[in-house]
Amino acid sequence: MDIVTILSSQDASSLSTETLRHVDATVLQGTVYDFIFSEVEHLRLSFEILNVLESYSRHIVPKAIDRNGAIGAASVAPFWIGKGKFLPHVYHHVRHRQAIPLTLPAFPCKSPNRVDKVLGHLPDLGEELALCRLDALAKDVGRVYAPGAYVNIATDGVLFNDILGVSDDECWEYGEALKSIIAEKRLTCIRLLQPMNLLGILPGEDVNRKDYLATTDSCRQELERRFAPSEGELTAAINDENDRDTCLTYRGMMRFLESDLAMSAPLAGLCRKAKGRVLRVMARKMMQRSEAFTLAIRTIRPLDVRLSMHPSSGAAKLSISLIPTLDGGFQKSPWHSCVSVGVDGRYRMVHVGEVRDTHDLIYHNGRPWFYRERSHVFEWGISVVGFEPRYPYGMLVKLKAGQQEFQVDLEKYTALVAAQSAVIGTVCSSIASKQLEQTRALF
Repeated sequence: MDIVTILSSQDASSLSTETLRHVDATVLQGTVYDFIFSEVEHLRLSFEILNVLESYSRHIVPKAIDRNGAIGAASVAPFWIGKGKFLPHVYHHVRHRQAIPLTLPAFPCKSPNRVDKVLGHLPDLGEELALCRLDALAKDVGRVYAPGAYVNIATDGVLFNDILGVSDDECWEYGEALKSIIAEKRLTCIRLLQPMNLLGILPGEDVNRKDYLATTDSCRQELERRFAPSEGELTAAINDENDRDTCLTYRGMMRFLESDLAMSAPLAGLCRKAKGRVLRVMARKMMQRSEAFTLAIRTIRPLDVRLSMHPSSGAAKLSISLIPTLDGGFQKSPWHSCVSVGVDGRYRMVHVGEVRDTHDLIYHNGRPWFYRERSHVFEWGISVVGFEPRYPYGMLVKLKAGQQEFQVDLEKYTALVAAQSAVIGTVCSSIASKQLEQTRALF
């Protein structure tokens, strides 16, 4: 059997070094054998890495998107059609024993609608869960490929904040708070990439506040000058029947803008038709910069695997849901919503106005962090006990600072365990620790 027969008759992802032992050794001699042997192993590893990435993804069948950008009921794609596109990218890094770079344009800034949508201008539990999921993706790659992977979060806040009416200062503070979460949770596979670094306006990766604020305007101008599509090109892309991803993104931006700017001055006093005209202009401007940023990443970092937090066909990027769900489905992005934690332990991305009257607002380090469903199972003496959501699921039950012990309500603890798939109790002293250990032993 020769190597051509093997490659053409088997799934490349199932190839192993053992397979080559059945190749006629008289055909493959010395360095030729070694070369093919190593290349097949590189190919096998590349497919294994792509399989890990695909396990985190969720894509849609292009024909299931209607003219308004809505996704049909039976629209989940059975496999990632873009796997072949990114095989050369992954293969390149595997051959050179390099970590696989995954790049995601995301985490811009919080919605300007701080009344009905989000908890404030700083990150909360939603961003924490999303960062943990991206870090987990990269670390799972490391389990099958020693050099591992890392996620470049291309923070695109300064590309859109001037359109939304969010200040450059708030964008800076949002990014710095993301860094704090990354450090606190030890998310070692996450890196933040600012547009001014990507475009070469500022050297290196670290940016201080002064330089950041001094270069935001020039960053937008440089991006548009070098990479933005013309008005005609943008219109053609949005209306292209063969490019449903662009149309879907544009429709999504229109929906986000309508709710983001519901309380804003630009729309105040306008009739519905006039509001629509303003929103279309803003959406096209955002789309133009979004397309420019996508092209900039593809041009400057051509061998990165492109991630997206938006639904797509998967042809040009790997779409991944940032918030863990049972079915892997997409929810609202953390910067357009807040987290609602149910008694069942599930994370649901909601607007503040949807849960303000039915859930309790929970704080973390003095900041509003998430909403928790009101229930007697959480009423343990709130001044003593804290309930901390964990990634990807479960809840940490712990004593608050300064407390030594407390009497565990075993009935409520049992009810909470029954409702959630994972409840973790911290090691408490005296009666509390014994009760928690006894209770955990039952499950």
